[in-house]
Amino acid sequence: MSKAQAERAAQLLGVHWTTVYRLRKRFLADPVASSVAPRAAGPAAGSHRLGPEVEAVIAATFTKWLPRQRELGAALNDLTMEIRRVCRKEGLAPPSRHTVARRWALHKEVQAMQLANDPSALIPPGHLVSNIPLEWVQIDHTQADVFVVDERLRKPIGRPWLSVAIDVATRCVVAIYVTMERPNAATVALLLTRVVLPKTQWLKSIGVDLDWPMQGILQRGYPPNGW
Repeated sequence: MSKAQAERAAQLLGVHWTTVYRLRKRFLADPVASSVAPRAAGPAAGSHRLGPEVEAVIAATFTKWLPRQRELGAALNDLTMEIRRVCRKEGLAPPSRHTVARRWALHKEVQAMQLANDPSALIPPGHLVSNIPLEWVQIDHTQADVFVVDERLRKPIGRPWLSVAIDVATRCVVAIYVTMERPNAATVALLLTRVVLPKTQWLKSIGVDLDWPMQGILQRGYPPNGW
């Protein structure tokens, strides 16, 4: 179902177009008429309604601010802080982190449904297509949602960064690198070293008894957030 189809259905039903996606999801999960029947009036237990101004701030942050961010250590926390910053600037009551999380989950769900039902989105412009292993290796980074603590005093040191190299053709993870440093040219170089070299001795050194055969010289590296 495209957004245009959802909007047309919303006009017929007298609801917001995102509600059409929710009704569709409920019906697919339980294909009986009662699954899409109107529910009891009023907010659900524990829910909090937001004013249209706050909803507009949240929507603008998802669609305008977020796509411009190249590197977020903790996306939900950063989203929440940006939404709260704009709300305070506009004199609005800022939403809770839990509310932002719910809105973000719905936003991603709607995006996924639109992509799944839009043939033109199957291979978007700029999409990497490869049928040869190691022709394209995509590199990305994320800051782990854990804290490393001092081994003796148990005091927090910080959150580590995980760098991952993924072969586009096979979707295999060909290397990982964990460090306390933010991603930079040196950490990417160390990650690429693990792509090229055998991993047997390294796995033994960290006590991992597994076979990780992926290795080799890559033809191209693509670091969307790597620099």
